[in-house]
Amino acid sequence: MLANTALQASIKQAILGHDARDLAPEFAAGDYDPLRRFNIYRNNTYASLTATLLSVFPVTASLLGEGYFRFAAACFIRGNPPIEPRLVRYGSSFADFLGRLDDLRSMPFVADVARLEWLIAEALDAPVVRPRQVDEFAAAGAMAVPEIRLQPSLRLLFSRWPALEIWSAHQPSGDLDSLSRIRRQPERIALWRSSDTIRFLRLGSAHYAFLHALVRQRGLEVATERALARSADLDLVATLHGLFADGLVAGVRPLPPAQPAH
Repeated sequence: MLANTALQASIKQAILGHDARDLAPEFAAGDYDPLRRFNIYRNNTYASLTATLLSVFPVTASLLGEGYFRFAAACFIRGNPPIEPRLVRYGSSFADFLGRLDDLRSMPFVADVARLEWLIAEALDAPVVRPRQVDEFAAAGAMAVPEIRLQPSLRLLFSRWPALEIWSAHQPSGDLDSLSRIRRQPERIALWRSSDTIRFLRLGSAHYAFLHALVRQRGLEVATERALARSADLDLVATLHGLFADGLVAGVRPLPPAQPAH
């Protein structure tokens, strides 16, 4: 009889595709073949995880065709079992996995679209905090350089291919014929949850650098420096007002002034 830890590890390996016959002594006898019952459980596990991936990556599945998507999903599941109890969080590394498949070298845009779809899933699962108003920023700024905290659902994506354009073409109001003109072109995207929908914004490099620094809590001064380093023409006042207008500012507080050196 295997110890609990060893038994759990062996069962996990068997579920992910290894031979389950070595576990036969661990199964209780019954009216039905225990290995057959185990295989039913393993098949249900694969079916459940594949259905989860299909729900999170529908456009990716459309690009690949459902048959190949299911094949790729099975390969991914074997090497990437769930590590969280919530299936909605499963698939975080699936886009990178697709990007490493030799079969998809002729479709390099697929991994970028999958990354976009994963960020959409993350944003929909994130909370929405009551947005702050621009007058709170003005009041904080009168005392010291304020710190801005953005909505927890905000996600940023730098894509080598126009992932948002490809994704949009697959939506009910999209134009699939437009994809015949798709060419490699970098795309910087911000997306966030608004109620139960997702809003998107295409960004220039300076605006992206500004938000990138704020998302990583580098502070407003660092964000401004990084944005201006990419474009001295960036209208920072309009950019800040845009954050408030889009409901992206979740918190504003003044930073304590720096203490003089002694």
